[in-house]
Amino acid sequence: MRTLKTISYTALLLLCFLPLGRGLAQNYSIGQAQLGLDFLVAVPQNEFRENSKDPGFGLSIDLGYVVPDMPVVAGITGGFATYGSETFKVPFSSTVQLVTVDLTTSNNIALGHLFLRFQPQTGVFRPYFEGLLGLHYFWTESTVEDERYEDKEIAGSTNLSDVAFSYGAGGGVMFRVYKGETNDPGKGIEVLVNARVRYLYGGEAKYFNEQSLTSAPNGAPMLDERYAMQSETDMLNVALGVSVRF
Repeated sequence: MRTLKTISYTALLLLCFLPLGRGLAQNYSIGQAQLGLDFLVAVPQNEFRENSKDPGFGLSIDLGYVVPDMPVVAGITGGFATYGSETFKVPFSSTVQLVTVDLTTSNNIALGHLFLRFQPQTGVFRPYFEGLLGLHYFWTESTVEDERYEDKEIAGSTNLSDVAFSYGAGGGVMFRVYKGETNDPGKGIEVLVNARVRYLYGGEAKYFNEQSLTSAPNGAPMLDERYAMQSETDMLNVALGVSVRF
C-alpha cells in the first residue's frame, strides 16, 4: 500500500513538470474550460474504515483549464459528502416540554484539491489519469428545526472540526454525448458523461463516527470530544456525472 502511495506522489510531481518544457516551445493560445458536476460516493479505507464503516454520499465539482495542443487539463476540484446522520425528536427546552423539535446531527467531509490530468482533447471515448494535492476537512454539526415546517432551522452548532493534508491519484473515462458544430479540434462546446475513481491518502484528523452519539443523564443525545476518533483519513472516491467543455 505504501508503494502505491509513493507511485502516486511521484506521478503527481511528473505531471506538474511535464507541461513546462512544451509550453516554452509553443506559441501562446487560449485553451478551453472544462466544468464537471458528479454524484460522489466516499468509501473509508484502512484506519479510517476501522473507525467509520459508513460510506459518504454527496456531490463534487471540477473546474479545469484545457492546455492548448496538449492532452493536459489542470484545475481545482471540490466536493462534500455526509457519512452519517441521525434525527431525534426532543423537547424544545427543559422548561417547555410540550413543544418538540427535530435535532439532526450529521458527520460530513469536504474535499478540496488541485489536479493535473492527462486526457485526450478529441474523440468520443477519453480515458484519463490524474494526480491530486489538497485537503480533507471533517466536521460534525447539529441543527434544530421546527417540527411542523421542514427545513426551517432554529439553531445550529459545529460540534467538532478538523483538517488533514491529502494527496492521491485517480483515473476514469469520459464519453462524449454532444458536440457543437466546429471544424477545429479542441474547440466548440462538448458534453461528456464522466465515470471516475480516485484514491486519496489523508493525514491524521479527529472526527466523530456513527457510534459517537451518547445519552445525557436526562436521555437527550450528546456528543463528547473525548470519545472522538483520530486516525489517518484515506478514502476511495467513486463519481459519476456530466462534464461540459467550452
